[in-house]
Amino acid sequence: MASIIYKNEVIKRRFFGYVRNSKGFSEKTIECYENAIWLWEDFSHKTDYIGFNKTAAEGFKGWLKTKKKANSQREISVSYCYDMLRYLRVFFGWLSKQKGYKKIDQTAIDYLNLSKAEVKIATQPRNIEVPSLEDIKAVIEGIQGDSVGLQGSSEVEQRDRALISLIFLTGARISAVRTLPMKSFDRDKLTIDQNPAFGVKTKFSKRIITPLIPYLYKESLDYFLEWFDYLEDKKKFKPDDPLFPATKIENGVENLSYYNTGQVEPTFWESSSSPRKIIEKRFKEAGIKHYKPHSIRHSLIKRLSKLSLTEEQKKAISQSLGHEDVRTTFGSYGYGKIDEEKQIEIIKNIDFEGKNQGAKQSMSQEDIERLAKELAKKLKTDS
Repeated sequence: MASIIYKNEVIKRRFFGYVRNSKGFSEKTIECYENAIWLWEDFSHKTDYIGFNKTAAEGFKGWLKTKKKANSQREISVSYCYDMLRYLRVFFGWLSKQKGYKKIDQTAIDYLNLSKAEVKIATQPRNIEVPSLEDIKAVIEGIQGDSVGLQGSSEVEQRDRALISLIFLTGARISAVRTLPMKSFDRDKLTIDQNPAFGVKTKFSKRIITPLIPYLYKESLDYFLEWFDYLEDKKKFKPDDPLFPATKIENGVENLSYYNTGQVEPTFWESSSSPRKIIEKRFKEAGIKHYKPHSIRHSLIKRLSKLSLTEEQKKAISQSLGHEDVRTTFGSYGYGKIDEEKQIEIIKNIDFEGKNQGAKQSMSQEDIERLAKELAKKLKTDS
């Protein structure tokens, strides 16, 4: 048994090296593959991977669907099953091409799939709940403290206010925000350069140029600029120092404890958990339901998607969020979808009985353009 476990571990490490170096997958994505393989090992009692077949694939699917969430009696979601099966298909597909594993039945890999109905449920756009503009304002304005640099002010409070402000201004992911150096911000152009060459952790290591958009809440830009100027002018932060530095912690009495000084020091947060906890804390202090950092990104895009944007403007917004395809921003993320309350309101206001047919009807942009073309054609003919 020990030899099989060792054999599985060796081939597993080869696979992780393949997706890391050949496919360029992030460590977070590799961790997802690892979790899926762990589930397979749990189901198969760590037997040799070469024993994979149709029967085992079918058995695993049934086993997976009955699993419970951690510390809960609720079954795992269909979308979770979909993802785990998707990762395993990639793994066993790669494995079947490796020396010593080519006997694996290729058609058996196809059994690691859900029904069409289940796939539709797993992949349909989610109705994502996002904080309102009033919620975001309340959180930012609710952070106590005077202006940066005044006596008695807290650097930590001003940092937290600027942190949430920047996420709302740019829609940047928290992993990128926590790794931004001072040099990533161009004060003249008011842009953030999410550049992996600077050490910024972006999705798929893309370089993303993002303008700061003070949409509907101009004070958020003021809070961020005030913080940047303070770090640069008062704290003398250098270009490679963090834009959002960690809290300075010092030893307490006789080194028996540690305490928060209310100040910051030029070191980066080690992980995204620190800024996530800060945002959770600030929402709680404001008496607002806690929303994850990514929901602030969704909140910004949801508002932008309600504007009458040209295709070129949509593409520019999409690129500033790090999306290759504009449909990812305004489609699959659900931003282009009518929210349920609006949907109900529209349907309730439809004149099904035709009572207002005689009333003046507003024309769509397409109708206006069509009529303009017809008119221009007619004028040309008459002349």
